[in-house]
Amino acid sequence: MGKTVGFGKLSRAMLSNERLPPDVRVAVVTFKQQLRSGQALTVYENRDGGLPATAAGQTYYEFQVGQAHPGDPQPRGKRRLVALVDAGRNILKMYFSDAHYLLGAWQQLQYP
Repeated sequence: MGKTVGFGKLSRAMLSNERLPPDVRVAVVTFKQQLRSGQALTVYENRDGGLPATAAGQTYYEFQVGQAHPGDPQPRGKRRLVALVDAGRNILKMYFSDAHYLLGAWQQLQYP
């Protein structure tokens, strides 16, 4: 575990990259490659306000980590990466959640 960032309901522990599970490390690399190559990514709308608000020209994008259940034809599970990206497609911050459906479950990664 790293340090704590934010305050109030947006306070969260920052995860150090070397302590991430192997599948999450692979997902971070794949996510960055897709962003860099200009592939279409899914916009994360942050409807519950669990992450800080975006500024002008910034967007949150989400990326699925793993599958819901091994062999499940519907691969959407609850594990996600979300990156705050600027207009130049640069990652400003990255977050991970094992349960993105729960408010307060996001942990900021020590990125970049």
